[in-house]
This record gives sequence, C-alpha cells and structure tokens, in this order.
Amino acid sequence: PVIRCPKGNAAEIVAERLEMKMRDARRDPKSELFKDQAITSFQRPLLILLDRNMDICSTLHHTWTYQALIHDLFNLYLNRCKVEVDEKVKNYDLGPDDQFWAKNKGKPFPEVADAVHVELEACRAAEQEIKRLKDVMGESGVENANDQIADTVSSLPELMERKKRVDMHINIATALSDCIRARNLDKFFEVEEKIMTKTTLEESVLDTLKNPSVGTAEDKLRLFIIYYLTTSDLPDNELQQYIEALQEAGCDTSCIEYLAKLKSVSSLNVPAQTKLTSSSGSYSSMSNMFKYVKQSSKFMMEGVKSLVVGHRKLPVTRTVDCLSELKQTPETDSFLALDPKIYRKTENLLPALKNTFNDVYVFVVGGGSYVEYQNLMTYSEQHPGKRIVYGSSEMMDSKNFLDQLTKLGSSSS
Repeated sequence: PVIRCPKGNAAEIVAERLEMKMRDARRDPKSELFKDQAITSFQRPLLILLDRNMDICSTLHHTWTYQALIHDLFNLYLNRCKVEVDEKVKNYDLGPDDQFWAKNKGKPFPEVADAVHVELEACRAAEQEIKRLKDVMGESGVENANDQIADTVSSLPELMERKKRVDMHINIATALSDCIRARNLDKFFEVEEKIMTKTTLEESVLDTLKNPSVGTAEDKLRLFIIYYLTTSDLPDNELQQYIEALQEAGCDTSCIEYLAKLKSVSSLNVPAQTKLTSSSGSYSSMSNMFKYVKQSSKFMMEGVKSLVVGHRKLPVTRTVDCLSELKQTPETDSFLALDPKIYRKTENLLPALKNTFNDVYVFVVGGGSYVEYQNLMTYSEQHPGKRIVYGSSEMMDSKNFLDQLTKLGSSSS
C-alpha cells in the first residue's frame, strides 16, 4: 500500500517503521509477507495512519447511535455487553449472525426503538399464524394435517431464535433508555452537537455544569473538554470558573492541564464544521413477551428527545476523503507519503500519486471509537466502489479515554 500519515507524532513513527518492514520484506526472497496473495485489483490500496490527538472530541462526544451507545454505557467488548435486567446482570452477545443487530447497529437510537416495535409486531403475527394453523389442523382431515404439522414444526426453531433475539434487544433498548433519562444524555448530545457545529446554545455551558440535576461528573467533564478544545480563546479567569464548577460537581480536572499544554503546542483538528428477561420453551410461551409491545418504542423514548441526526463528516472521515481522492486541503497537505515499493526512501512522493484510491485502510494510533467507524461506513455507502477498513490500537469508551487523559494530566503537573 501507499502509506500516508501526519508529521510529528506517534503515527509517523509507526508509518516509517512499517514502511521499512515492508521494503525489507520485498527485498528478502524468503519473506512470505506479500507472497501467495490473490490479485483482486490492479489498483494499489491506501493505508492511512492517524494519531488520536488529531481529534479528541469525537471520542468523548455523547453519541446517539445504537452500537456506540452500548459501547459507551455497557462496555461492549469482543461483541459482548453486560446489561442489568430485573436487578440481575446479563451477558449479551451481539454478533454478525444477529440480523437485527447487523441492520440497526449504526442507526440513531430512536429509530432502533421503532425497529424493535416492528420486530415485536412481526413475532406476534407469527404466533397468531401458528395458532390459526393449530385450529385448522383440528378441523381438517389427517391427510392435510400431516403436511401442515411438518411445516409448523420446521418453522419453530427459527421463530424461537428470532423471539430470543428480539427479547434481548428489548432488554438492551430498555436499559439504554433508562440510562438516557437518568443522565439526560440526549441533552448532552444536543449541546455538544451545537458546540461542534458552532450553533448558538440555549443555555450556557457553565450553567449546564452547575446544574446538579443534569448528568454525572463524567458527563460534565466530557462536555467541558469538547467546549474547551473547540474554543480558540478562553481567558484564564473564565477557565478558572469552569474548573471550579467541575470540581464542585465532583470531577477530577487533572486532564485539563494536559489538554492546555497539548492545545498550546499543536493545532488540533477539532470536529467543527459549518454546517427484559429472556424466556424459553414452546411457541405458546412467546405470548409472555408481548406484554412489552405497548411498552416498546413510545415507552422507551418517553422523556427522551427524538433528535434528528444529520450526517457530518468527522475529521477522520474528512481525512480519508481528501487523501483517497487526492484533494488539496490544509488538513492533509502536510501529510507524509511513503511508498514501500520504492527501494530508496523518497521525500516527495506526492507528484507520483495520480490515481485515486478505492481500497482504504485506516488505523488510529492511540485508540478508536465506534462513532468514527460508523461515520466511515456511512461515507463508504455514499461512495459506491469505495471499500474502507477501520482499525485502531484499541476501541476505547469515553471512561477509559478520560482515565488516560487524567493520568497524563497528573504526570505532567
């Protein structure tokens, strides 16, 4: 692949070592790094290595999509999350074999709540059809009954598995809605969106931080960091007011000192743009879950704003767009271009790059997020033929990322 990376950070170090390893592998006849690879395209891929510092806000931003919410609130790890249901902690596996998950994981949560309602109605319709067949079999002769019994029995395993999946997503969605209402996460999401898109706020950030009935200490610290990094000039006396408000809310503000140093020595690319218990048994036990039908989407979203989520490109997505399409922009003009196929390192490779890239591999050094992943997948869907693979040194939720920032702030003080 052609390698692109920003200068002066961990991504550049990784890129240069990777280029050297690839170049040595091409020289070594015993190396099997690039051997026995099926040629699926005559166009070379693009590998983009990025540093987490290029966009801290997206990792801390309160999200509104299903998968990212589960990762943020329920510690999604290796496709498994822990959810409290009826005062018991349950483990749920969310894999590619779950069609509902595959279809809805990147959608805004209110749309997922509606989709759960639709799935419940579909299962109820299937149950009614089975009951109808049972009545028909009782009235019909033996000859017709045998075929109908066989069809009904063969459909039961699939129906029970579907019911199990729907029941799982009911429990997850209900727990998510409880967390959203308890912490006013819809409010934080809305305020942060306005901050990052430079939209006028109905209430000042300082008033939100001082409001004891809104959010947790972690929520308020995340909100302030986004505001701080997207504000170009914040006087020291105002900054002190924010710090005092955060400390009164129970926040550890050690990370602010690190962010202040980082902000002073680097130009951060901030993301601002102009504009229920699972049951088992025979099909007859499925009726137990339909008590949730009336509690589905409307109940889950009661007291939660049904926010309209517009698609805006995050910094990682904008970078991918510029580099893969060879666009000249201030965001990417300073990026290094490395080519392992050239035996001698070339400082200026850009004039040799003439063709755009359809196969793009993006790797974030320092941790990635599902928000970025979903943003890239949406961009890929909007550009047919563009294939994007996203990876990172780890998938971090906001709590782990805040812990790292706090450690950095404590060590730098």
